[in-house]
Amino acid sequence: MKTTKASVFLLFIIFSVTPSSFLFGMANTANEPVLDTDDNEVQTGAVVSAIWGAGGGGLALGRPSGNPCPEVVAQRRSDDDGIPVIFSSSDSNDGVVRLSSDINIMFIPFRPKFCQTTPVWKVNDYDHSTRKWWVITDGVKGNLGANTLTSWFRIERRRVILITHLSTAPQYVEHAQLYATKL
Repeated sequence: MKTTKASVFLLFIIFSVTPSSFLFGMANTANEPVLDTDDNEVQTGAVVSAIWGAGGGGLALGRPSGNPCPEVVAQRRSDDDGIPVIFSSSDSNDGVVRLSSDINIMFIPFRPKFCQTTPVWKVNDYDHSTRKWWVITDGVKGNLGANTLTSWFRIERRRVILITHLSTAPQYVEHAQLYATKL
């Protein structure tokens, strides 16, 4: 398994801005590689740290009160790097994580499981009490199709310079905001 020493900003991934993208806007970001904080391409199958960046700690497993399973993707309040993750792509022929491409994200198992779930992320059912979509574990790796839509994400570039965001993919929930609890 390949590893990278650099961290990746998962929810707000910092990428390098080329002069052409700065001057001419964000015209076509499809197929551009996602870059880590050292400007290296993020490889599928590589272990990377899932950190938030300024203002928060890394991403980890959390348990919502009153419902211990499945575990949710949570942001730690401390400044640690969180639990490392691995990205996998729907395109098995490409070893690079690309903007706007369909990807699975999974935590690296680091302890015995509290819940009998997979470490693969997925979007949970809409929570009417909080009016939010939560990212939880127990997703399905691979097999892009109607039964696994909630396990696929995309890293998209925002119009704001130097910021990208994580969205559902394929975009079955238009304009859904994904939330992580704070530990």
